[in-house]
Amino acid sequence: MEAELRSVLQAVLMGVCTRCDFVHGEALRPSGNACLVQSGASYCSCTGAADFHRASLNFYFPPNVSVAGRVWKSGCTEWHEDVSVLPTTAFLRAELAQQTELKAAFAVPLCKDSRVLAVCIFYSRYSLPANPQMENTCIAIANEVLITTFARSHMDTSLRFVPGDPAQVEVAPSKTGASKAWQRCQAALEANPEERSDDQMEQITKFSKGIHFFKYITTAQRHDLCKTMQQRNLKKNQVVMHGSENNEHVDNIWYVVIQGRVDMCVKTHMEGSTYRMCSFKEGDTFASSYMKMFQTSPNIVAHIEAATDTNCIVITIPDQYKSEFKTNTRPLWYEELAQYFHISINDAATELGMCMSAIKKICRRHGISRWPHRKLASVNKTVAMLQSKINTAEDDASRSALRSEVVNVLTMKLRLTINPSYLVRDESVLLQPTITSGPSQIMHVPVSSGGVSSIGGGGGDLHNSGMSSGSSTGGGDGPS
Repeated sequence: MEAELRSVLQAVLMGVCTRCDFVHGEALRPSGNACLVQSGASYCSCTGAADFHRASLNFYFPPNVSVAGRVWKSGCTEWHEDVSVLPTTAFLRAELAQQTELKAAFAVPLCKDSRVLAVCIFYSRYSLPANPQMENTCIAIANEVLITTFARSHMDTSLRFVPGDPAQVEVAPSKTGASKAWQRCQAALEANPEERSDDQMEQITKFSKGIHFFKYITTAQRHDLCKTMQQRNLKKNQVVMHGSENNEHVDNIWYVVIQGRVDMCVKTHMEGSTYRMCSFKEGDTFASSYMKMFQTSPNIVAHIEAATDTNCIVITIPDQYKSEFKTNTRPLWYEELAQYFHISINDAATELGMCMSAIKKICRRHGISRWPHRKLASVNKTVAMLQSKINTAEDDASRSALRSEVVNVLTMKLRLTINPSYLVRDESVLLQPTITSGPSQIMHVPVSSGGVSSIGGGGGDLHNSGMSSGSSTGGGDGPS
């Protein structure tokens, strides 16, 4: 079955790419419920596409991570005009796409009933705006190839490529929202914050003890936060906050989902479609600061909206608690921390407004045992050197070889900067033929455990700062 499905996916990738003028197609399949992995089927019509695919073999795609992970969990297509200019929070391999000259991307799920069995992504060398007619044509060709292939085999003919329905939302029943503690807290929150009785404050404080947001704060801080806590009921599709808001006061307001689901949505181009980047479900915390990780250019617009009717509690952080909140309570995503990898850990702690012990604790939680700024500096220097050689190369063959080397270095850079849970753990560089129209042939070439040590430069060892090694599996506070 696995071999037959890989053969079908290979035929689909070749058929859609050759008939719709895509230069690269890849197919990813779920590995249990944990992540998507490369299926072994790929199509590359140029050296740049082959380099991109070779580098992609280093990465996993957990649910809702990058284009592949989002399409897997939503069951809906995504079209991006130019993935090379997107932030890594939206497209993990953006820097690789830029170097290999891949731009527009179209991702479509292969489904059986409502279950996604694979995600196929097609790449163009040109920037192409979202076009519903083009999307429908690609899906029709993919299904045509499926039917033709099924006629020659004994595979399940119920498999289909589908556009999906973004309006379809699944939310598990809320345990917290149905609890008596929440009902009593909810009744107490209806009173004006300045007029709440001692009994009402007791009910609110008691409920807060079951919320992770309040886990690491003092009793006095808990009392002050509960005193101003409010409840907010959101209607489906109601916008909670918009990325264009630039108000320091807004940054002090945090929401905790009690019942329902809230989505962070991003439009990656002014004329493009809006896609859900991540979801906040029961117990998850969100604020406007999370949208800043996606809005890296004026063309990218983010907002947070309710996917269903939702109950939230709203917490305002007083100015006197800002420092303690950043250190002890604020859920810090790996991607937020990664924005400071280019500077020393001391400077990062200063920029984040945290003490060193707090930032080390967060590093351990995310599986970071070595602060990478020195290695990153060495890698960036190597990339700049290779780029200058590309600009002065006299022939296409030399430029192509140098670009392949840049892709190797950028792959090492990504292995330093992205969440460890997105990385293939095998300490090897995965290589395959430069151009292939058939299933990938993978060879394992051992490299040193230092990752980019062959490039030069050392990392800032957190052990020397009194930090013990973290878990190698990563993790964090981000939503699903």
